[in-house]
Order: sequence, then structure tokens, then C-alpha cells
Amino acid sequence: MKSNLSLFALAFTVAVSAALAQEPTPLVTRGQDQLIAVLKTDASRKAKADACRELAVIGGKDAVPVLVGLLPNPEMNHMARYALETMPDPAVSDALRDQLGNLKGLPLVGVIGSLGVRKDPKAVEPLAALLADSDLEVVRAAARALGSIGTPAAAQALKDALSNVAEDNLLAFCEGFARCAESLAANGHRDQALEIYGEAYKDDRLPHQVRAAALRGAVLLRGKDGLPILREALHSEDYTQFAAANRIALEMPGAKVTQLLCDELAKLLADRQIVVIGTLAERGDPAALSVLVSSIMSGAKDVRLASIRALARIPRAESVPTLVKLLTDGDREAAQAAKESLASFADPAADVAIAALLASNRTGDRLTAIDLIGRRRTLASVPDLFKVAGDTSADVRSAALKQIGDLGGAGEVPKIIEVLVTTKDARDRGAAEQALAALCGRADHPQTFVKVIESAFVQAQPEAKTALLNVLAALGGSGALETVAAAAKDGDAQVRGAAIRALSSWKTADAAPALFELASKATNDTDKTLTLTGYLTLAANTDLPAPQRLEMCRQAAGLVSKTAEKNMLLAALGALPSLDALPLALPYLDDAATRDAASAAVLAIADKLLQGQTPKATAAGLVAPLQKVAQVTGNADLAKRAKALAQRAATKAGQ
Repeated sequence: MKSNLSLFALAFTVAVSAALAQEPTPLVTRGQDQLIAVLKTDASRKAKADACRELAVIGGKDAVPVLVGLLPNPEMNHMARYALETMPDPAVSDALRDQLGNLKGLPLVGVIGSLGVRKDPKAVEPLAALLADSDLEVVRAAARALGSIGTPAAAQALKDALSNVAEDNLLAFCEGFARCAESLAANGHRDQALEIYGEAYKDDRLPHQVRAAALRGAVLLRGKDGLPILREALHSEDYTQFAAANRIALEMPGAKVTQLLCDELAKLLADRQIVVIGTLAERGDPAALSVLVSSIMSGAKDVRLASIRALARIPRAESVPTLVKLLTDGDREAAQAAKESLASFADPAADVAIAALLASNRTGDRLTAIDLIGRRRTLASVPDLFKVAGDTSADVRSAALKQIGDLGGAGEVPKIIEVLVTTKDARDRGAAEQALAALCGRADHPQTFVKVIESAFVQAQPEAKTALLNVLAALGGSGALETVAAAAKDGDAQVRGAAIRALSSWKTADAAPALFELASKATNDTDKTLTLTGYLTLAANTDLPAPQRLEMCRQAAGLVSKTAEKNMLLAALGALPSLDALPLALPYLDDAATRDAASAAVLAIADKLLQGQTPKATAAGLVAPLQKVAQVTGNADLAKRAKALAQRAATKAGQ
């Protein structure tokens, strides 16, 4: 407690210091007499409200009559009560009680609430009389206020009036009873509180939520002696009482509560058993494990599934054998539930069991173990995964290699490369390639692996070289580019084709020279199309400087021959804000196959150049090309845009 008080003092000091630093308006700016004087004048509503706010801090007995005088005023009632409620002088409560017979409507409702705030025991009798008032709001306020007062007399007043209460006011009475019960229990009147709770949770007239709250009070206030009531509620025909019993059980510690839930579980219908199983799982008491296992063995399907999942929420080593056995259960859903539970099982015994599955002579067991190792992110199992990467089952080998790629680190790279270059199985090679790419890509410095891969590449067979080229392409960088570019000239057609495909998908401009050279010297259409497509893709990359892209387009113009290649060139030209790009695009206006693409390129170039302050010479150079587009294009939209841009260009050129 001393420590908490010290922390509170520190927090208070910091808060006050921060408040002073911001120079807030002081809570009190005038003396009591000055504030009372304001309330006696015809000052504005705000001025009077401010005075009430300050009187709430310093007001005494002399302020009471003036504040009480404001209570009939609907505009000032709230602020007057705000000031009165905090004053410790008994005269305040006396004055508020006197007003019960003088006020009506909302002002009366407010005063009733203030008496509840002040917990005035002398107000019980007059408030009890108001429980029969014709104004429903008054009745509700009186019921709540009596609850806040919370004395035995207040509780009796509510009880006496309950038989005649209108349905519209029932909730307010229930709220009053609840407040009374809490207050009575806190102040040593346990029996009276239990009487309220006991009557309320059994009363079918009351709303479900009220009965549930009363049940909670009846059980928790009794402690372990409330367990018979909890047991009764578990078997109640009213589902809300059953649900409330489960919520209450979560609040009650101790083995006896767990034992009660376990004892009653088999006596309940299946849908209720599932709820209780969830409660047992949430409680996390190992004492429930035996009954959960029993439910797994003999319960209905949904009960079995709930129990299997519950075992993972009470993770004890003794449950692992049960879950492992269930992995081969005839019910697929039960087997899957057991797998999910093992995947999240927070006990080392699960890892031991999974390692045993990995060493099993059953293919299904090994595959399950590999999957669970991945789900549990068991990094310590990577060496064991390498062992089964040489398994007789292709499925096991592929699964193991995939998990090595997901879980392994830099230390696994040489081992995966060895698998990749030595295996004769295409599927294993593909799995090793994916694992190698994953390991390298996840590393902090992927380029450090390029040399290792290059060393392996020299001695590898063509199939392995193809896989390594794919990984080098994914890594990128100058070192990888050099190896891939050299391989594009390899005497082996398989290696050469893989290298060309890798180069054609390169993301950085440093591959452009190699691509252009290959496209220029290609002896077959496939290689030329691939390399030229890669080259033009780089030429269209707006991250590169415009002059470099323009020069690449000039070079590519001498190589394009197919319509698709020409259209790619035109798209790259259209991305250039350069007058020098127009001469490269204009010839394609004369070819019906490329006319629309060329028109779009010319319009895109012109649109960029006409933005902002365009030099007259530049604008003048655009007029003729735009006019030609307007004349030759068969696309009405392109023609309309060309005419508009031509007019803008002519205007800027001063024509």
C-alpha cells in the first residue's frame, strides 16, 4: 500500500506541475461572499454557472439557501446541485429533502439523484413515498437513489414497493436493488444482501440480465458455500442462468469449482458440455484434464472436438500422448483438431513427441511432424529436417526442404546448395531452389551468398546451373549479373536459355548492355524476343534518367520487328518528356498495326512538354506531329485530344 501511495503522490505531483506549466484557469477566483452575490443578481447563466462551480470547492453553510433557491430553475438546477452535492455540511441534505415536496418534473428528479449521491439515510422515508408517484421519471430516480443510499431501510422500501411497480419502471427498481445489495454487502449486512440476490435470481418476472447479475452476487458473496447454487444454475432450464454460471465460475478460484464443473459435465446436454469445456479451458486447471480426456474418448463429436482444443489451453506434458494418438483418429476433424492443438501446445513435451514422429517409419507421421515443426517454428529441428531431406519418400523430401527454407538461416545455405547440385530428382531440385532463394532473401546481406553460389555453379550440371541461375536472378547485384550474362553465352542450350530468361526479368538498368548485345546477336526469335522485351521494359522504367532511356529507345528502334515489340518501344517513348523522342515515334503513324500506339505516344510526349512554361521552339515543334496524329488516327478520342493539344501548342508558340 505504501508503494502505491508513493506512486500516486508522484503522479499527482507530475500532473500538478504540468497543469501549472500550462497556466490553467484557477478553480477558485473569488471568495464565498462574492460568489453568493453573483447568484443573487440577474447575472448571465454562464456567470452563475461559474459561481456554482467555484462554490462546489469552497462553499459552506451560508451558500446553501442561495443554491437551494436556484433548484426550481430548470436552467440552473444542475449547476446548483453540482455545488451542493460536494458540500459536507448536513444542512445541504436537510435542504434537499425539504425540496422533495416543493419541486416537480426534472428539477425534482435532479434533487432525488443528489440525495442518492450524498447517500442520505434520512431521505429513505420521503423517497419511499415517491415510489408511488404518478411521474415515471420520479419513480425511477427514487428507486435508483434508494439503491445508492443502500441501507437496510432503503432495501426494505424498495421491496415493499416492488409488488406494485409498473413494468416500465422494473429495470430502475432492479438497479436500485443491485446498488443496495452491493452497499449492504460492503457494510457488513451480508444476510440482507443475500436475501436480495436470492429473491432476484429466482424471480421469473425480472429480465434475464438482472437475474444473471443477482445469481453472480448470490454465489460470489457466499464464496465456496455458493457452489450448490452454481451447480443448480448449471442445470437450469433458463440458458441465461446456465451461461451466467459459467461466467461466475471463471471468477471463482479453487479446485472445488473445477471439480464441480467436471462432476456435472457428463450430466449436461452436448451443447452445454461444449460451453463448460470452454470454461474449464479458460480456468486452466490441470485437474480438469482427466475429464477432458474422457470426453474425447466417449463424447459426441462436437464435444470431442471442444475437448481436444481445450487440451492445448491447459498445456501439460501428460496430454501430449493423447493428442499424438488422435493424429491418426478415424474422424478427420478430430485428427485436424489434435494437430492444431499440438501446433500451439506450450510445453516442451510437444517438441519431443514431434521429434519422435519425425523419426517414425510411417510416411504420414513424418509429414505431420514436418508440418508441425513449421507451425511451431521449431528452429532447433532444422538439423533433423536435413536428415529426412534424403528420405525415400519424395513428399517427405520436398516438405523437409521447404521447411528448411522457412526456418533455416545463413548456416544452411551451403548445405542446401549441396542438395541442389547433387540431387538427380527434378522435384527435389525445385524444392532446394525455393529453399535457397528463401534463405538468401531473408538474410541481412543477401549479396554475401553470390560468391558461394558462383563457386557451386562452375562445377554444377546443366539442370543444377539452371536452378542456381534463377536464384542469382532473384538476388540481383553486379556479381550475380556477371555470372548470368556469361551463362547467356554458354554452349549448353538449357543453361543458355535459363540465363536469357533470368536476364530478361532483371530489375536494374545495369543489365541493359548485356540484353542489347544478346538481342542484337540472337540467332532465333525466342531469344531475341525475350532479350528485347527485357531491354524495352528497362527503357520504360521512369526511375532511370530520361536521356538514358531515350538512348536505349534509339538503340532498340533498330531491332524491333514484330508489332508487339514496336508497341513496347512506343510505350517507352510515350513516357519520355523529350522533343527528341518524336522522330522515333512518328514513322509508326504510317503503319496501321502501330498507328494507335504511335498516336498515343505522340500525345503523351506532347502533353508532358506542354505542362507549365513551354519554350516557344518546343511548342512549335509539336504542332505538326499533333496535326498529323489528328489526320491519320482512326480513333475519334485520340483525334480530339490531338487537335486540342495542337491548338495549345500553336498558342504557346505564338502562331
